[in-house]
Amino acid sequence: MFDDVPDGCVAHIVEQLHSVQDIFNFQRTCSRFAAVGRAHQAAWLSLLRREFDIRLEAKGPLDGQELYRQANMAQMHRIRFQGCFTDGGVDEKRIRYWVDHMFSPNHWDSFCSELGQDLSCVGLLLEEQDEFDRERQALRSYIIKRCSKAVALMYGDLQAQQIPLGQPLPRTGSRAAFLKLEAWSTDALNQLFMSIFFELQVQSPLGRLLLDGVAPENLPAEQTRLQIVANMIHHSLGQKISALDGGEDAKSALLGFRSLKLMKASVLPRLVGVVERVVVSRAGEFSCPVQSGVLLMADCKISQWAKRPNCHNPEILQAFQATVAQRVCQEFDGVTTLQMICDKVREGKLPAPVAAHLTAKGGWVEFHPSSSPSFAAASTSDAAAPTLPTLRPLAWFRFSTQEEQIVLESYLEAEIAMHGRVTEFLHNHELPWWLGDTDIHQVADHWRDPVDGMRSFVACSDENDPYDPATANWRLNLRLHHRHAGNMLCVKLINQENLMREHGDDHPDPNIDVSFIAPHGRLVRLPDEVQLLY
Repeated sequence: MFDDVPDGCVAHIVEQLHSVQDIFNFQRTCSRFAAVGRAHQAAWLSLLRREFDIRLEAKGPLDGQELYRQANMAQMHRIRFQGCFTDGGVDEKRIRYWVDHMFSPNHWDSFCSELGQDLSCVGLLLEEQDEFDRERQALRSYIIKRCSKAVALMYGDLQAQQIPLGQPLPRTGSRAAFLKLEAWSTDALNQLFMSIFFELQVQSPLGRLLLDGVAPENLPAEQTRLQIVANMIHHSLGQKISALDGGEDAKSALLGFRSLKLMKASVLPRLVGVVERVVVSRAGEFSCPVQSGVLLMADCKISQWAKRPNCHNPEILQAFQATVAQRVCQEFDGVTTLQMICDKVREGKLPAPVAAHLTAKGGWVEFHPSSSPSFAAASTSDAAAPTLPTLRPLAWFRFSTQEEQIVLESYLEAEIAMHGRVTEFLHNHELPWWLGDTDIHQVADHWRDPVDGMRSFVACSDENDPYDPATANWRLNLRLHHRHAGNMLCVKLINQENLMREHGDDHPDPNIDVSFIAPHGRLVRLPDEVQLLY
């Protein structure tokens, strides 16, 4: 009976289906509906957009059902972006503080800027850790292995110094030392290694523990390797960054030369990261830890950019500068309270938020992943220049100060004691640094989404946080209501918590320090016949 129904009508029915189960049920109706349902691109492209924020335009035949299956089955993991650009400079221009440390998949290194407010950092999507990541991991593992016996002595039983070289320490002491070193930063670990290596040079018992467990016939080779590592560390302490800068007018704008190589060999146009959670950490011995910032995503057409970059051509640097100069990015300048977010949303300067969360450690506001044309990137005057990606706000965040954490913890404890749970609405007079003068009831009404329903402003706790519990108070776990997709991540650092006096920091002005930004989600490889639409 369905044979006379035109294919266009059948396709129109498929487009009205809003779930995978509905489409599968439709396909089970008959063989013709099964063929039309699988072949019809619009329905599957709509599902990819709604469920994964992957907005595609097909340039040819596309198996949308298979692409959806791959996206749905993709493994969840931490997504690696390579930090390649910043317009906020790097502290003392040292490579140990380079912007990629903020994007790297570890807690050992950190990004320390030169400027102290409203600076942007950009990372490009990688399929996996690059060779440099693996080399740093191998070096770190070697240093920990060689130093763990000495650390067991330094932080354990001092009488163990009487144990002859080669005789093992109690297993618990060595294991505890190993775990202790795993949590150390690269700077601290390097300093420790150099101090113990100096002890080895003077043949002290502590220094000779660097060679513990090495067979006599392997001692010369191991001593040579230790010397090589010491030379590498000594060289890195004063090593400056290798980057293209913006010249006299923009000395703080830096594009790393390693990033130029990445972009020339990149497969990024065919790979998209789908972010479902982001961890922001400022754990470390920082005198100026980040307080407020915003995360933005984009699809960057690397194939256009990759034809041009080299260390003598500033065009690619200018493209990055123009990208972070988009209006939607600049609208977050100086935005440090929820009230400022609400004001800009009402004025039409920022897209609509979908949720706000508050914990004792801080809070965040998530924005809808759909991109409004009013926030699109401006085009360049040069027709041959690379097309600028359109930045879309993912989430704004703010850490609580230590004093604010105490007040918030007391408030949340009182709420739980009174109501048996954390109430959905908070009173602004108790949270002036977070809400400003905003009435939270008005905020909730303003953010009512007729499609998704109301995303209430809630006070919540971090659950299922996989990172070191000892640094939990210095970390925000941004759990997102929507998935956000792209191959470029921009992190705008707005301001810092100034702890310079407490740390004895005598710099004239504060900068901004970040341990890491860790997006979690999945990678989806796109076929050649589609392109992203952002």
